[in-house]
Amino acid sequence: MLWFEKQVDPDQTAKLAERLSLSPLLAHLLVSRGIEEPKDAQNFLEPKLRHLSDPFLIDGMDEAVNRIIQAIEQKESVLIIGDYDVDGITSTVIVTQVLEFFNTVVNHVIPERVAEGYGLTSGVVERGLSAFPCQLVIALDCGTNSKTETESILQSGRDVIVVDHHQLKTERCERAILVNPHLEEDAGEPWYHLCTAGLAFKLAHALIKKLREIGHPLADQVSPKQFLPLCAMGTLADLVPLQKENRILSRYGLRLLGHKPSPGLSALLKESALADSDALECEDVTFKIAPRINACGRIGSAEDATRLLLEKDHRQCRTLASQLTDFNEQRKKIEAELTRVAISQAEEKFADSPAVVVHGQGHPWHQGVVGIVAGKMSQLLGKPCLVLAQAPYGEYKGSGRGLAGDNLVKHLEACDKYLTHWGGHPLAVGLGLRDKELESFIESFLSTFQNLSNVEQTEPKLEIDLSLSPEDIRPELVAEIGKLEPFGQDNPEPVICIQGIALETNPRKVGNGDHFQFSIRNSAGLVQGIAWRMSDRMPPTEKKIDLAFRLKWNCWNGRRKLQMVLEDWRESIDSKDAFSAKSRD
Repeated sequence: MLWFEKQVDPDQTAKLAERLSLSPLLAHLLVSRGIEEPKDAQNFLEPKLRHLSDPFLIDGMDEAVNRIIQAIEQKESVLIIGDYDVDGITSTVIVTQVLEFFNTVVNHVIPERVAEGYGLTSGVVERGLSAFPCQLVIALDCGTNSKTETESILQSGRDVIVVDHHQLKTERCERAILVNPHLEEDAGEPWYHLCTAGLAFKLAHALIKKLREIGHPLADQVSPKQFLPLCAMGTLADLVPLQKENRILSRYGLRLLGHKPSPGLSALLKESALADSDALECEDVTFKIAPRINACGRIGSAEDATRLLLEKDHRQCRTLASQLTDFNEQRKKIEAELTRVAISQAEEKFADSPAVVVHGQGHPWHQGVVGIVAGKMSQLLGKPCLVLAQAPYGEYKGSGRGLAGDNLVKHLEACDKYLTHWGGHPLAVGLGLRDKELESFIESFLSTFQNLSNVEQTEPKLEIDLSLSPEDIRPELVAEIGKLEPFGQDNPEPVICIQGIALETNPRKVGNGDHFQFSIRNSAGLVQGIAWRMSDRMPPTEKKIDLAFRLKWNCWNGRRKLQMVLEDWRESIDSKDAFSAKSRD
């Protein structure tokens, strides 16, 4: 892994620190994120709900709200068709709850991943309409590229609203009401990169606002704020940029997530060992809550997670939350085995290729975990990766994960003649193809990187935000870094480097043996560290080394201590070019 330190204009840093009375360290971190103007820095450090824009500025929102109000006033039934990931499930729950508050008859269906596939497919549409007669269908986190299915619903005499954030790759359905910022080019709007949970929050906000304006008797009894925790869960899990309105929604949603949670959320927090947390962090969602919700759609049925978040009976919630954990444990085992097999295949067949397309059938090639494995592989191998699992009826279905600066959607578009379906985002895609097209597709996909890719295929890189001394590792530093939370896409947690230090004691394996603990010393005493899944390359104590880590509080049994979370280490390099050097592999 190559290390390099972000370069920051010291004059700009000093200017920002002086204008806002910030510490030089905090000003440095802001400028390194491209936040140089005092007003922008102030809004970033102190985001306010009042900074959210009028939801009716989003194209299609006014038409969508008017059609929903018609359903409320005329007591029409509504069917919601969601998606099986956290974004789709939280969106479904938000819209269901706000409609139920206004006494609307609302039902929902979530696609079965293996049997029906992603999105607004004919299978899930037929199942939903057969089970729940309705006059209005609302598609959440899907539908943008489902013109045929949408037209079919419209021809049956029903109206359709699509609330989605996926890029349009086919002709849009003009007769449907579409709320999707990505139908237009990015012009810097603060809502442009909202995921569907964010758009669902905006829809709820707009609906409540409009009903208050027309004097609905219930409109003053509900606040959009109650949907912020669900919105934050979807936003953080979907890895959208945590800038502008995404930052506001996720920050306030995290604050409220553990404050008087619903019975379903309360059970989920307890099952995730977060019930007693004073302040929830982004990683609590992405590493503890979201995997449990996603595991339902991967291993079992996403309906279990949706039921949990809508359920009001505490006993039933505890049962459902426990079931989510069981699914997640099954997912971990399958994922670990598939990762091992897929990496072995990649190293054997694609070591010299600009990208990877691994494939297989049977165990452990489970369609529910291919996306996670693709993400792990792209990080480990430093190149875009597709992981395809063969379905029982002879079609390969899979997911891909890319690298920053490239666009997997463009690569798939260039070879879509081999695909039965495909779609997604620049860094994450889903696809399907017939087995007879597999080899032709692989050849075509790899060839697209010669013409389309802007990413130099190199080994993974590690960005260093700050080079500090051991004496700087103090509680005050954590407090300064914490002002930048929540961390995530486009706002990563700062990585700190200490050069030329010797470990205080020998590293010690912990847990199941995959991890190790270590420590360094400064004038305040020992500072402990943890290295996750790195026990195969433990650092020496007899040599000076460089450490790259994130600094956090480790809270346990009511106590908290500083903890370094190791990103990488290497033998110390006494050179001006230290930050272009490799870690020790």
